[in-house]
Amino acid sequence: MSKEKYDLHVKMLECDGMKFQNRMKSHSFTLNIFVGNDTELQEGLSIIENPDVAIKLVLDKNRQESMQAHREINRLFHNYLASAKTLIDHTRVFIDEYYVDTVVASNYKVKILDEFANDPLVRFVQDLRNFMLHNGLPHNEMSFSFENGSSTIESQINLDTIKLQQWTRWTKPSKNFLNLQSEKLSLIELIQPYSEKVIELHNWLNSELYRYHEKDLQEFRELQSAYQNFAQNVT
Repeated sequence: MSKEKYDLHVKMLECDGMKFQNRMKSHSFTLNIFVGNDTELQEGLSIIENPDVAIKLVLDKNRQESMQAHREINRLFHNYLASAKTLIDHTRVFIDEYYVDTVVASNYKVKILDEFANDPLVRFVQDLRNFMLHNGLPHNEMSFSFENGSSTIESQINLDTIKLQQWTRWTKPSKNFLNLQSEKLSLIELIQPYSEKVIELHNWLNSELYRYHEKDLQEFRELQSAYQNFAQNVT
């Protein structure tokens, strides 16, 4: 490799556009962990809620299979809550480390304050992680019900809100959320809207970041093009 080509290569690798893309790749790992856990949990719940599966699980002879299915949902729920908190912490560190005192940090702070900081659903899911840390997994049960006049079985995993209310460390938004629930809170109806809000937040944040680094990315593309042209001309 000639010195001119080498210098161009180094300049391309060390430009702000390349650094930004590397940061985004690294940060995407944490989001991917959350999305993966969310997908696995929702898929597990959809299987249990499938009427054909429910009919099998309700039978006495399949009691062990039913218990194992419930254990698996609890494992996935644990991973979901843990990854949700990890994503929050890693994103905060990401912003503080690379974007403090920038418009990105300012807009992110406003977004969090307006849509997340006091949102009852969001705070409840976040508090559930703290509940899990200090008390173990929140009590939940697999319930089965028969529709009137039909042989169809409905099954779902529900949180016991009465037992959850006995914990004394809920934040005010979480208490408000719990007070609005019935005795049984469907797990799927809890995690679906929360995950949608989280993914929407990160889609928004990605747009903010790419807009902020527009000139850096343009410089990277120009250097990349120059490097590729140089290599072709030399060849």
